[in-house]
Amino acid sequence: MKSPRTLRRLIPVALASVMVLASCSNVSSANDAFSVNGTGYKQTDFDTLTGVLTTAGQFKAVNGKIKKEDAVVVLRTLIRYSAFEQFIADRKVTISEADRAEVLKNANADASFPTYPKPLQDVLVDLNLADVTLKKLAKPTEAELKKLYDKSPASTGTLCLSHILVKTEAEAKTVLADLDKGVKFADEAAKKSIEPGADKSGGSLANGDQACSALANLQTSFDKDFLAGAVAAKPGVPTGPVKSSFGYHVILSHKFDDVKTSVAAVVAENPGTTLLAGYLSTADITVKSVYGVWNGATAAIS
Repeated sequence: MKSPRTLRRLIPVALASVMVLASCSNVSSANDAFSVNGTGYKQTDFDTLTGVLTTAGQFKAVNGKIKKEDAVVVLRTLIRYSAFEQFIADRKVTISEADRAEVLKNANADASFPTYPKPLQDVLVDLNLADVTLKKLAKPTEAELKKLYDKSPASTGTLCLSHILVKTEAEAKTVLADLDKGVKFADEAAKKSIEPGADKSGGSLANGDQACSALANLQTSFDKDFLAGAVAAKPGVPTGPVKSSFGYHVILSHKFDDVKTSVAAVVAENPGTTLLAGYLSTADITVKSVYGVWNGATAAIS
């Protein structure tokens, strides 16, 4: 079990898991705080939830309401959990009653656990159950990965990229024209990319020995505009110009057959979490405009 010191971080996540089933409606509408693939989460339920959190001292209220930046934290948590429920349902995965019993047993073995308010007990149990369920998810077959990857590489929870960085949009268009004429991507990168080392790497964004990287890792380290272009790229099709804080990019998401071993290796490290990240990147998610706009590439609200 998690210690009380971690409750501030966990409460928004876990309250989502407790309340989301009761709060979801079948059709998204203006009365929803957000929707995932057409299934909405009612604004009134969201207001109730944030009220509970502020009363519990997890967030500070301003004029009786949660601050926008804190509301976004809760929303992102709820969106991820809603996606998790749909994700495991699509894969015909159910939460094991044996796992539930084991989590409850471990929880009650903690002397502090019975002192928590009942809602927090439910929170911690459900959070642990979700974690256990994702960790036990079997790795997909190569055929399953190919089906996902060919539709959208990011849906596997991985990206396998090369890029060419130039200073201007006009230069990026020239690069695209050269590639269209048959120039090899690595040769063009070696010749024209201003990224240090591109003459040797051919523009590859390999992660050490792996051609691919987990999407969740890239979401915390890559420029968000570059990542949006990378997630949108089709396998084997040079994409651009994509403007980022570094300049203009032409991005290549590699064909599955060229990187399938690496895709499988990255997914196999943590199949549940990795595939859920991929599911989130391609899901149809909308957020009430007062909170911002959902960015599937970064799994964030901006």
